[in-house]
Amino acid sequence: MPYPDTAPASADEEFTPASLGSDARGRADAVLRERGVVRLGRLGGRDDVLYAAKQMMSGLWPHRDADPDGLTVIRDTGRHVDRVGLAGLGRGGLDLHTESAQYPRPPRLLLLACARAGDSGGESLLVDGRAVLAELAAFHPAALEALAAPRAAFFGGADGRFTPVLEQLPGGRWRLQLRQDSLARFSPAAEVHLPALRLVIDRHASRLRLAAGQGIVLDNHRFLHGRTAFRGERLLLRALGDPHLLTGLRAGFSAPWSVRGAEPSAPGEAAV
Repeated sequence: MPYPDTAPASADEEFTPASLGSDARGRADAVLRERGVVRLGRLGGRDDVLYAAKQMMSGLWPHRDADPDGLTVIRDTGRHVDRVGLAGLGRGGLDLHTESAQYPRPPRLLLLACARAGDSGGESLLVDGRAVLAELAAFHPAALEALAAPRAAFFGGADGRFTPVLEQLPGGRWRLQLRQDSLARFSPAAEVHLPALRLVIDRHASRLRLAAGQGIVLDNHRFLHGRTAFRGERLLLRALGDPHLLTGLRAGFSAPWSVRGAEPSAPGEAAV
């Protein structure tokens, strides 16, 4: 049974671990459903990050780089910068992407919490896929049609998969999945429209510099995220998982556009 909302949802409100365990939890869920991103504050350490993650998620996703408790430490290791798919463990910038797009069921939620901000740079880059979809539908309909095709992209290596970049779901809903590194390949029809897609993405990108003790929870099926290059000892903790039933998240995000030939996926995932 969902927590009752005690006040209107605000996109700027920061939720603390304590508030996620109280009536404010309903406001956090409302922000996540409406905005696709929730801001966190007063994260005192690893235990607080785990608590916040477990309040929002039904369970932590077993990522390859995660520690036994399910959290992944994101920092410059000094040895991963040139390894494919591991650029996040360096100090360079990261192209905007959705997390784990190469998997058949990418995790729905992504939590990033700052433990150390570094000396300079390291800003989080965020793009709402709904805004990208709206602009493509209005001004680049051919691009949207190509990017919504079932085999528009192939993400991953030998065990990767074909997928739309913008996937049309039943009931007027959509799901976004994208990577822009060497593990991303696109159909000839989609590749023609990548410059337009990237211009639209760049136009809607916002920057957020997280201070120590701050974090965000993103809808990974709606938001792209990346970062700028940084200097100093920047350290973030990351959690991935599917949403807790109390969040009330339905599959994908609502959007009033449709594309012919992009057949909706079969229904059956009410909150993924």
